[in-house]
Amino acid sequence: MTWGVTMPDGRVRAVNRAACALLAGACGILGAAPVAARNTPVSATANARATVVAPLTLIKVQDLKFGRIVPRPQAGTITVDQVTGACTVTGPILEVGQCQFAQFAGMGTKNMGARISLTSVVNLTGPGQAMVLDQVKLGTNSTISFAGNANANGKGVGLTKGGNAERYTIVTASGIYVLNIGGRLNVNANQAPGVYNGSITVSVQYQ
Repeated sequence: MTWGVTMPDGRVRAVNRAACALLAGACGILGAAPVAARNTPVSATANARATVVAPLTLIKVQDLKFGRIVPRPQAGTITVDQVTGACTVTGPILEVGQCQFAQFAGMGTKNMGARISLTSVVNLTGPGQAMVLDQVKLGTNSTISFAGNANANGKGVGLTKGGNAERYTIVTASGIYVLNIGGRLNVNANQAPGVYNGSITVSVQYQ
């Protein structure tokens, strides 16, 4: 607009001074922005999770995971340890993700007996050839004590597919116990990429 040009000099100077004051104020806001950011609260969110266990029940706490796998022209295996959750790889395949054992939780009473069975194992299926899941094992821990045949599969050296109902005793004062279960995944040569899923089913008979 040209109205400023036709105004007397004094008024033009006044307008200019006002404009400069406005600009200085804006520059001051820009300069103060980092200070305001430092003084402004920031926030982050974490997930919260709880497992509620009812008497004489069994629930899944976490899944058995074999991580992310890079296949090769030759077959290989990945074994998840039933006590530590660590991975052991055989063959030329690579495992680049995080492994974890499956975990179940239940509740009885202290010194109550529990017969534990592996009732089902389903191989992992996906876009390519199915991967066999075997050598499924129940890990020892401080919440249960083996009470059956010392030479039986239930004592941390495997569970019989189809169920073997090995005897354990719940030893915690609260009666809450956990079952940690690992296994071995057989990865085929040139395994097709994609997500593969299988399952294991465990049953407990309280006595």
